[in-house]
Amino acid sequence: MSARNFGDTRDLFKFDLVRHIMKSLPDLKGFTFVPMLTGTEGNGHRKNAGKHNLDQAYRSGKAGSQNQDLREHLTRLQEIDNDIEYINGISTYFQNETILIDIPGKQRFTNPDRDIYFRSVFNKFPKNSLIFIDPDTGLKTEGPDNKHLLYSEIKAVLNRMDTSSILMVYQHFPKGKHEAFIRDATRELEKWTGFYPSVITDTEMVFFILTKNQKLQTRLNDVIACYADTYPALQCMDCNG
Repeated sequence: MSARNFGDTRDLFKFDLVRHIMKSLPDLKGFTFVPMLTGTEGNGHRKNAGKHNLDQAYRSGKAGSQNQDLREHLTRLQEIDNDIEYINGISTYFQNETILIDIPGKQRFTNPDRDIYFRSVFNKFPKNSLIFIDPDTGLKTEGPDNKHLLYSEIKAVLNRMDTSSILMVYQHFPKGKHEAFIRDATRELEKWTGFYPSVITDTEMVFFILTKNQKLQTRLNDVIACYADTYPALQCMDCNG
């Protein structure tokens, strides 16, 4: 997660989807947000004005744009470049929504220290939680940099996760056909974890969402299908088999 993207349309989608899942599955006790903060690329980083125009996002029907409170909150937070201030602002939004939020891993994420980062993040592993890991780019099998999350790290999280929890992972689409990428990624996830994810996507990003509980996965599929019905650009799928 990079400061150049703070408060953009991707964050609008991310955090509105989290809110929808938490409100739709009240058995979940809390939301655990792992931001994988990468910082800025030098002092002259620029934000994409188009992706930060949330009024335009509303007019064009972007995912999350019907959530007026979140739109207004993110618009205020767009002026923030400091990692911790922005993360604290996100925490405030969920507190106002009466959603219990924990944000481990507020320190800067670097590739050489990735093992230390994840050990510190999950020193006290959450139970009965929606765990959202937000790499700057997304998944990679090997040879990552600080923008990537490894499939082996997802496996480690799933191995420790209880059957009442849900894991959600952000992925920015690489170049190429989106359908082929989703198919390949879900196969890799199944190979590494033994579980097929649920998927929700627009034209820019995709979320892979996994549980170890088939009944919970079925409920989750209904929840994200309901969310996708709200926005024409969204597509969701159950990749089980």
